[in-house]
Amino acid sequence: MSSHLLGMMIHSELPMVVEGGAPLPRQVVKGRGDYVYVLYDSDTAKLAAIVKRRRDQKSIDYRTAATSVVGTKLLMRPDAHSLALFGSSHQARSNLEAFADVMDLRRVRVFSPNAEHRKSFCLEMSRKLSLEVEPVDKPHLAMQGADIVLEASNTAVPVFDGTLLEPGMHVTSIAGSNRELATQQGVVRRAVDQQTLRRSDLVFVILKEQTRQDEQGEIFEEIKSGRLTWDQVHEVGDLLTGRVQGRTDPGQITFYNNNAGMGAADVTLAALVYKAAQERNLGKEI
Repeated sequence: MSSHLLGMMIHSELPMVVEGGAPLPRQVVKGRGDYVYVLYDSDTAKLAAIVKRRRDQKSIDYRTAATSVVGTKLLMRPDAHSLALFGSSHQARSNLEAFADVMDLRRVRVFSPNAEHRKSFCLEMSRKLSLEVEPVDKPHLAMQGADIVLEASNTAVPVFDGTLLEPGMHVTSIAGSNRELATQQGVVRRAVDQQTLRRSDLVFVILKEQTRQDEQGEIFEEIKSGRLTWDQVHEVGDLLTGRVQGRTDPGQITFYNNNAGMGAADVTLAALVYKAAQERNLGKEI
């Protein structure tokens, strides 16, 4: 709820992780629909606004980046300065901008499968952030000396070897798989491997129920196998409110799966647009 408004956001897409019977290395979205936000007045229950946002407008990326930053900031070592970034598209861009805004980033190494794409991404972000953003051609090179590992890609398979994690590292992943997609296409999307989960001293998500409901790959598969229990998985909200404890030792390896969008963020964004439209006398009465 925001500014006496409540509501929801809906959108549609056709993701594919299998093509021609063979698993794809990355998720491919064959079709997407625009985002639609529906706002109601929380005092009167009347419809207040319907806000449509095109897919090429970037607020959704920054919403994801904001929740990535919250969990990372709470779990990383205070002296963390270097980042291994996996991905070089829009989510990698918005997450990197957000990380640079809230922490003292001094070095970023980037790996993604497309060499030209990652080079142009690093050049763009180096200029934009006045920061050393270096492309590397192997995942392990990105990991060397990193304090934080960030997976911000459309991968369908693990992007790095969890045995390369060193004491004190923090890992954030934005990937979230889907039970229906796995049932239809026979592939469970994973962005980090089993070793990453097994070596993590602390495991956090945004919403445990989302992990449970969607049977999201990384964590759900470990729980199903018995190597991880639900009691060992915590929510970032509980860390914010002090209900659970975060990092207690600089040598701990911590993991955070930014696994769900937050309705409060969606409604807040739409409410800001609605307010701006009212102030500028824009929009159409229906």
